[in-house]
Amino acid sequence: MKKRIFAAIMATVMIVCALSAFTSCSSEPTDIEGLRERFVYLIEESKELNVIFFGNGLPVYRRDDPLTEKKMIYFNDSLGNYDRLMENSEYVSIDHIKIAAEEIYSKDYLSEVYESAFDGIMTGELSAYVRFYDDGEYLCQHVSLYDFTLEERIYDYSTMRVVEPYSSDYVNVVIDSYSLKNNVRCEVELSFVFENGNWYLDSPTY
Repeated sequence: MKKRIFAAIMATVMIVCALSAFTSCSSEPTDIEGLRERFVYLIEESKELNVIFFGNGLPVYRRDDPLTEKKMIYFNDSLGNYDRLMENSEYVSIDHIKIAAEEIYSKDYLSEVYESAFDGIMTGELSAYVRFYDDGEYLCQHVSLYDFTLEERIYDYSTMRVVEPYSSDYVNVVIDSYSLKNNVRCEVELSFVFENGNWYLDSPTY
């Protein structure tokens, strides 16, 4: 009788272990096909944000531009080294930029981006400028961005594949890519995290 009870217990344990292993393995996204559409969408949508956060920013009324005078745009000393964004800009406030960014990127990634874009970074006794400044009436952009260019990166999505490490809520992929300036192909590794019921980019794509 004891042998039968022991055998039954062991059989139950083996079944539970097998089911646990199956559940664990099936939750790991080793197959990219189920994720491809979302990942491609995130990468493509991030290109506009790359220009905003890391490129030459948004269109502004430059102080040395005849259009600025024609539009009768005036600057006061309180703006310092910041120019006003044009009224036809898609983004008219910091909140608008954040709404767009938070549809694409993870919270952890954006915490660093927001620091340099909106809050400023302290290094010792030096404080770096913030990229965007809201004076309460207009969204303004720092003048040092005008000569900064960011080459668009082209991705060959047919080469996308999952690489380790990965889990049910974290995925690394590699994709063949090249920039418009440099046609040399190379593998780029990108990270994605699952949070708030969806996947989000957790790394830069520029």
